[in-house]
Amino acid sequence: MSCIVYQTDKKTGVKYAYESISYWDKEKKQPRSTRKYLGRVDEETGEIIYKDEKPKRGADKDAAEASRISELKGEIEKRDRIIKELKDEIKRKDAEYRKLAAAVGKAVDILDSSITAE
Repeated sequence: MSCIVYQTDKKTGVKYAYESISYWDKEKKQPRSTRKYLGRVDEETGEIIYKDEKPKRGADKDAAEASRISELKGEIEKRDRIIKELKDEIKRKDAEYRKLAAAVGKAVDILDSSITAE
């Protein structure tokens, strides 16, 4: 004879389901039973989530790693765009600085020539 037995873990509050199978022990001449783990019990629906239906831990880990890799790629692309924009800005500022330096150099030359002419 078999039946389903529910057992709640006191620490976590998770409810588990087991199949209890009763049999007659001929040596001890008394009934015995064995339990076979079936799975967890869904808190909301009360249905058994069989151990074979759950995704494997490795699959969850792989999916989480793939998601994290995707996030990191997005961050890298964003930072690469920022770096490119900053490099372009540096080039523009450098060109502007060179123009100003040339203008200041010409102004200094003009002032020197006017001072020496006097």
